[in-house]
Amino acid sequence: MNIPPMYYVNVSFTWILMLLSIAGYFYVSRKQGEKWAFWPIFAAAWTMFGISHTLLLAGTSSDAWYIMPLRVLGYLLIVSALSVLMIGKKAK
Repeated sequence: MNIPPMYYVNVSFTWILMLLSIAGYFYVSRKQGEKWAFWPIFAAAWTMFGISHTLLLAGTSSDAWYIMPLRVLGYLLIVSALSVLMIGKKAK
């Protein structure tokens, strides 16, 4: 199976961004004493993207039925994380 190099870049970025989101949550909670719901939702979104890319690298067919729901769920989590962030900023 010939795997395009962009898949390796995508999977690296998704897992790094997931780790940065978790680190951002702990950094903000320690520095500001607030726990923003934005960060864990954002980390969950990147986890969904990371799982889908990891499955593709593991040899799963790109037309497998569960790849699209993982990515759609990731996009929905991104939208909900940004909505939570905007609502939280507006309320203050």
